[in-house]
Amino acid sequence: MNSPKLPNFLIIGANKAGTTSLGYYCAQHPDIFMPSYKEPMFFTSLNEGTDLKNASLTNHYFCFTLSDYAELFSKSTEQLRGEASTAYLSNPSCALWIKKILPDVKLIAILRNPLERAFSEYNMYYGKGIENRTFQKAVIDELESERDSRMRGRRYLSRGLYASQLRFFRRYFSDAQLLVEDYEKYDKNNLDVLKSVFRFLGVSDFVPTDMRRKNSAKDHYFGKEENDIPIFDSGLRDRMKEYFELDICELRKLVNFDVAKWLQ
Repeated sequence: MNSPKLPNFLIIGANKAGTTSLGYYCAQHPDIFMPSYKEPMFFTSLNEGTDLKNASLTNHYFCFTLSDYAELFSKSTEQLRGEASTAYLSNPSCALWIKKILPDVKLIAILRNPLERAFSEYNMYYGKGIENRTFQKAVIDELESERDSRMRGRRYLSRGLYASQLRFFRRYFSDAQLLVEDYEKYDKNNLDVLKSVFRFLGVSDFVPTDMRRKNSAKDHYFGKEENDIPIFDSGLRDRMKEYFELDICELRKLVNFDVAKWLQ
């Protein structure tokens, strides 16, 4: 019996950091297969102990069994198979499941200024009508939850604690298996970063015919909300920087690009 086809690389995050576009570019490479379903979230569903009996009715994740997951890649003939599920990075315990099932996998992460990333995620949920708080209120709620465990609404800051997340992955995977890129560099020259990705994956250089950005929206960090309160005023920005400062200092030891700029 043939072994099931499974991915040999994963784009693990961060969310709102260009991963949809990266997956789209990779899919155009002749030696790479990417399933049309972008975020199967398989390892997150394992982590949460999904009730398989009722999963299709109660959970938004696409894959719930290993056979379901393998089916996404069953028709691939390419050298490499990959998928992009950005929740993997922000749920570090997924690293253990990935190591158990895909011990030799390569992992790719793009890290974005966590202040900007938080607001971009907020913008997405606000635009969909899922979030109805102001950004200031959402951030203050999360900051106050550090002292009060009764969290009100979605979290936008904790997903940007990259050092604690990466340390967990580095516990299980070697440096040769992990590529971490700077979103700012990617945003300015996505082709340059794409070359690094292809080199890391061991495939030939390739320029996709379509280099349009996917799911890209302008985030107006210094605009006004409906009540005319600045979205990203200096006081709020300073409180967010204080929240991220220790993690960013730790992150400097784990990546080879400047992250101290996020505190300026």
